[in-house]
Amino acid sequence: YFVGKGKSVVFDAEHFFDGFKIDPDYSLQCLATAVRAGASTLALCDTNGGITQQQLLKALQAVQEKVPDIRLGIHCHDDAGLAVANSMAAVEQGVWQIQGCINGYGERCGNADLLTIIANLKLKMGLDVVEDEQLARLSEISHFVSELANLSPDPQAPYVGTSAFAHKAGYHVAALAKDPQSYQHIDPELVGNGARVLVSELSGQRNLKTKLAELDVEYPFTDQEIRNLLEVVKQKESEGFQY
Repeated sequence: YFVGKGKSVVFDAEHFFDGFKIDPDYSLQCLATAVRAGASTLALCDTNGGITQQQLLKALQAVQEKVPDIRLGIHCHDDAGLAVANSMAAVEQGVWQIQGCINGYGERCGNADLLTIIANLKLKMGLDVVEDEQLARLSEISHFVSELANLSPDPQAPYVGTSAFAHKAGYHVAALAKDPQSYQHIDPELVGNGARVLVSELSGQRNLKTKLAELDVEYPFTDQEIRNLLEVVKQKESEGFQY
């Protein structure tokens, strides 16, 4: 009907991967029927979020053999913590469309996080899915959607979280001062984020010097004074303070 009205139809195959495990022939017949009816894209859904990458690739191969000349999409939930990884694996297998949500927000454990996927496609796989200027707004978009959803941003979110490029250990910070790539897989500014140096019981002199510079403290501390300050920080941390 929709094709007859000149519409491009995406057929969402709900529960496809679970159905394929139970009855692969019937699942493939459903897809073939949709193609014969004029669907231009088949979106394969891991509705329960429990498919493994090996199972996903096996099913994808069977679909590509059954309906070789159709665009495929992927729709993953994160109940097993595999939504992003499975979406990326599907792209490598030739899938054209990825369905997901900003920040991975979705029912139960969430959906595939589109921000992580976009950054991975662009920076890890070399696919120009967005312009550089758009990529640099990922962190802004993440926080904007969190605000709309009235949810606290995840500090550990890949690429866009406040802890994604945070550094605590003293030798990490010292190494970063010499070569940012030593403890960062990308330049955080590419995704609109930034590196953060934390001061804690694990800090070295470089942490404290960096933090003092951030605060525009220009007092010429000696190395011994820095060491004394670090001891104070460590003592306060043991008492429950955080910096």
